[in-house]
Amino acid sequence: MTTVSRPRAYSYVRFSSPEQAKGDSYRRQTEKAAAYAAKHGLILDDKLNMFDEGISAFMGKNVTMGALGNFLSLVQHGDIPKGSFLLAENIDRISRDVVTEAMATLTMLINSGITLVTLTDERAYSRESINKQPFAIMEIIMGFIRANDESARKQQLIRDSWIGKRRKMVETGKIMTARCPGWLRLREDRLAFDLIHERAKVVQRMFEMTLAGAGQHAIAAMFNREGIPVFRGGKHWIAAYVAKVLRSPATIGRFQPMRHEGLVRVAAGEPIEDYYPAVVDRETFEQVQEIKGRGAGAAVVPPKGSTTANLLAGLAVCPMCDGTMTRVNKGGATATRRRTYLVCVNAKRGAGCGYKSVPLHDIEDAIAEKAVEFAIGVPSPDAGLEIEWQRLQNDDEAHQDEIGRIMDAIKAVGHSAALLDTLRELEADRAEINKRLIVMGERVTASLTNRVQQTVERLIEGLEAPVRDVPAINATMRRLFDRVTVNWPQGDLEFHWRHAPGEVSRMNYAWPKEAA
Repeated sequence: MTTVSRPRAYSYVRFSSPEQAKGDSYRRQTEKAAAYAAKHGLILDDKLNMFDEGISAFMGKNVTMGALGNFLSLVQHGDIPKGSFLLAENIDRISRDVVTEAMATLTMLINSGITLVTLTDERAYSRESINKQPFAIMEIIMGFIRANDESARKQQLIRDSWIGKRRKMVETGKIMTARCPGWLRLREDRLAFDLIHERAKVVQRMFEMTLAGAGQHAIAAMFNREGIPVFRGGKHWIAAYVAKVLRSPATIGRFQPMRHEGLVRVAAGEPIEDYYPAVVDRETFEQVQEIKGRGAGAAVVPPKGSTTANLLAGLAVCPMCDGTMTRVNKGGATATRRRTYLVCVNAKRGAGCGYKSVPLHDIEDAIAEKAVEFAIGVPSPDAGLEIEWQRLQNDDEAHQDEIGRIMDAIKAVGHSAALLDTLRELEADRAEINKRLIVMGERVTASLTNRVQQTVERLIEGLEAPVRDVPAINATMRRLFDRVTVNWPQGDLEFHWRHAPGEVSRMNYAWPKEAA
């Protein structure tokens, strides 16, 4: 008897606002997907994350930075096989981008052998179905156009509303939004803001310490040692927040309205003076801005979007507290005398971890010299995992059906000791199967190896290139690893593979006595 493997279906759930998350959107979308898969004999995948919460499809963010983009990448690399199904509630869940971009996404999907199903009308779109009925593509195009027009109209209405708010605020002197910095609170009459005096003193102290020569890291560390409460409920003061406060024009009462253009926030009109109560005078504020703009001696946080500074940016973690390790410079003001290190951020903040600086160049040189070790260390896939997963799924479904029949029999004949014993045995067996399914589900992710192998090859090429493209290499490493533990007591780097939870590859970068 030949067993025909059932196609796998992937349920894509997306909503763009917190209000939708609180409502019925998630349940509605997931239940429709489960019902469609059961009706058409599909295996509904529950291993790949296909959930985009709070991500809009208007400017293609769900493709560039969301779960749908990850799905497309897996399709392109062959990790999701031809014949698979992508289930979405409506076409606008896939894209609300301009029609050319939206159609490019759809074309890539169906040309890769994926069938797109819109669950509301249960329409299935594949390369074969569209070639047989070319006019079906018009339905999709019109759906994309309507979705984009609707989003564009909403964006314009929001923009017009904020323009009206700004105009009214200027004319009447009323506030525009209840949002305000952490050292302020909105009055009960909602007509103005008041200083929170104990927090205002903390802000003033930041400025005083800066003028006295302290950097933002030193300020954060001192506040942590003294146990000063963080404004927004965080656990520890961090240098980035101190720097943000010191740069904020709100400290002198100035408000700059902002709006979004795509993924970027830009100024919306002229700044409004005396919108907030000032916490420092303008002379103090300008003196601090001069200090922070001097360059070599100033403690300035790089702006968002700045060039990645090291191979392990966003990956390196401390072996002692699992905190993030960040790049710091030590030495002279010139590049020839300055050396770069990795340091635990909790240690820098004075938040409990021991301070240890690890030379970054030793780490990066070791990674480049031993790049080929990544290929050797890729966790091997187990071809039997998928077979075992499918067998357990079938056993679970069979037990569920049998339990249903036994319960129907009990309802029909009444109390029966034999039937109750059988029911208990079946339920115990099914509970054991479900335990094994959970374990197997965690292991089966290792079968997604085509993309991993190709990504590893790209990483090795980047590391062995005559000139290293650090941001590109870092981006590639982020796709491969969840984190890299800088185990400085042993002189090792521990690379935690993203596709195989629990699997770690180790690389030596220094002798233990040198690292300690």
